[in-house]
Amino acid sequence: MQQQNILNASEERFKLNLPDRIIHGALHLSNRKNPPYVIACHGLFSTMDSDKFTAIADAFTKAGIATIRFDFSGCGKSSGNISDTTISRRIEELSKVVGFSKNHPALGKKFGILGSSLGGFVSLFFAAEHPVEVLSVWATPYDLAETCENIPENDLKILNQSFFDDALKYKLSSILKKINNLQVIHGKKDLTVPWQHAEKIYNMANHPKKLLFFPEGDHSISTKYDREKAVDESLNWILNVIN
Repeated sequence: MQQQNILNASEERFKLNLPDRIIHGALHLSNRKNPPYVIACHGLFSTMDSDKFTAIADAFTKAGIATIRFDFSGCGKSSGNISDTTISRRIEELSKVVGFSKNHPALGKKFGILGSSLGGFVSLFFAAEHPVEVLSVWATPYDLAETCENIPENDLKILNQSFFDDALKYKLSSILKKINNLQVIHGKKDLTVPWQHAEKIYNMANHPKKLLFFPEGDHSISTKYDREKAVDESLNWILNVIN
């Protein structure tokens, strides 16, 4: 079940009920009738309200593409504890958001997913099993075990052992041949996910695909110039497929 509350002409807040948690999100509508849309997936400890995702929503809706932001359970406004998160739970939550979007009367049929860090990892596994027209992933890990070595120990302690046990089931090498229309964006100075992960993801995906590095980019691609360029590159990539 879902409840909707229109806040203004362009933004609609929603919540989606799963058996043991509630997912909160925001739909940003463009001025187009039944526009294509993008679902944005944040990283492990992030939220839909980060400046990255609000900037994405603003740029995409101005270009005529509706955007859905949402919080994975245990993050932001969604219920639950971050300690309970797993890849499997996040794929289930993304599936719930996709179901909501497909039944929304104001949205068109074509959609893409933009995922950052673990959000990109989750997006790839979802897209391997479900029709998704186009993908853009930022700072996305190929190998979760290697990535976890770069996450502060105090952060890792927040997660239950179930996260690590569940993650063993998810190997990108097993699904990337199912992926096409993929854009991979990564910063060469990412200290959390080494840039070589981007090359591995790109090399194993099918054409059409695109790889873009930011020489000074960190994990969040946080500098103003890099952030704006990354948003523009994602927008153009997605527009070329679903516009």
